[in-house]
Amino acid sequence: MRLIFNQQRVCESYKDSYKKSYKNSNRKYPAILAGLMITLLTLTSYATAWETQFYNPKPAADDLILPMPCDGSLVLKKVFTPTNRPLDDIKIILGSDQKELGFAEYATPNYISGSFSDTDSATKERYFLIGKYEITALQYQSVMSESCPTATLPLIFPVTNVSWFDAVAFTDRYNQWLRKNGHLNNGSLKNSLAQGFIRLPTNTEWEYAARGGSKVTESEFREAHFPLQGNLENYAWFSGAKSANGKLQLIGRLEPNPLGIYDILGNASEMMFDPFKMNKLNRYHGQQGAITVRGGSYLTPESSITSSFRIEKPYYDDNGVYKSKDVGFRVVLTTQVLSSTSSINELDKAWQALGNEQEDGDVINKLEDITKSVDDEKMKKELGKLNADLRSANQARDEQRNRSIQSALQLGAFLCANVSDLNDKYEYNNNLYTVMTTEVCDLQTNSTLSVENMCSQKKLANLKSVLDESQQARDFILKYYADTIVNTSSNYEHKNIINQGDKTKFILESSGKANMGDYLALYLTHINQYVKSGKIERNNWLKTCNNIRGNR
Repeated sequence: MRLIFNQQRVCESYKDSYKKSYKNSNRKYPAILAGLMITLLTLTSYATAWETQFYNPKPAADDLILPMPCDGSLVLKKVFTPTNRPLDDIKIILGSDQKELGFAEYATPNYISGSFSDTDSATKERYFLIGKYEITALQYQSVMSESCPTATLPLIFPVTNVSWFDAVAFTDRYNQWLRKNGHLNNGSLKNSLAQGFIRLPTNTEWEYAARGGSKVTESEFREAHFPLQGNLENYAWFSGAKSANGKLQLIGRLEPNPLGIYDILGNASEMMFDPFKMNKLNRYHGQQGAITVRGGSYLTPESSITSSFRIEKPYYDDNGVYKSKDVGFRVVLTTQVLSSTSSINELDKAWQALGNEQEDGDVINKLEDITKSVDDEKMKKELGKLNADLRSANQARDEQRNRSIQSALQLGAFLCANVSDLNDKYEYNNNLYTVMTTEVCDLQTNSTLSVENMCSQKKLANLKSVLDESQQARDFILKYYADTIVNTSSNYEHKNIINQGDKTKFILESSGKANMGDYLALYLTHINQYVKSGKIERNNWLKTCNNIRGNR
């Protein structure tokens, strides 16, 4: 057991009560009162550490556990971003491709990076931390109450009916407790985590984590949900009899998302740190609104439970500050950007290195105009050489870009052909297994030795295993194919992709792969479809790749 910060506040109140009682008693019963005070101090100054079930019902090896008042704990998960330098960030598309409620949820470019560097890895990938579970009533009371709560089952539901200001106050008091007790400011946490602090997540942090972050492929990241094994009710509590049935649920009872985060969709909706902003096609509108609430709750219809779902709630309503029985929050652990003189110097050095390459010919044209206006012949010659060097560098860059596009197009064509081949194998194995289980092995009259051997449990199990393996191989390549469509469309301008189509076809034909031309043309068609609609259409892409094979 250890002394608890919140309980110290309780003890102080007992001291005050004792002083008043002692004064009012005219000192007739000092020994009795003193004994009572000692007893109360003994009972209230210490608490039993929470059992794991009360803060981490689904433990994992990579959990990061932060202490809380009242001998409690908070579990965090690392959310890695593929960045490793101070000014590195990655472009991600947030929101939905659907036009319904487009002003609130439409797909919008954004950028994200991590706050901390993973010193245990060679690449030193950057990450931030997010709550593995929603903040529970037990955790909330351990920070905000004057006395320590008893860890019981009713308190491990997400805390709800709290305002945004309550949530921010929780993070403030928790940070102060962490600092006062030496968990953040004296290096008891590893490396730069010691300089971190708790707050509500931003929209970008929350949605990146909700979609699965770097644990999912780029095409999976753009889906309405992170990859599901089975149905949504296995992962999220939503309205209806097959799920929450109108009741808030205990934390961590369903399956997690790919990052190991529980209930990020459904159960309690979650409040964000930054205010609500509308969408204006490819950017956010300039007006700042009220509270952003994400993820849906146990009262939200299944159709609305998506990674992009967000609504605006007021800071205040007719009852005062806004609170709701289905709105709670989770927290992140992050850190400040300009944390020290050395970090500022490092950032300044990285910033000075930015912008060394030009994106178009405007700079060259301006340089040519300047050269023409200069009278000094020596200066004019030097500017002319600089102009030529710049054009040469741009040309080399463009050539490298075009080669990259050609490689991407060739890869796409091969994957389209490959997934078609794998689908043929899957269909063959599926037909074989179906015939064996529904026809051959159902013929009770044919109880010959050969039929019995074919229909043994071992034989059928082997057939099922081959069928499953062929399906997994096909689906893996189909996912890879979808990823290349997303990557190619995101990494290069559409006009440059189209411009390299004929050149790539020439390369294929020249290398004896003329039969790949139709797959290349289809790959370009799929890219055009994705650029136009923004939708991942794996089944349609598989079908059309199969059609090419069927027509040959």
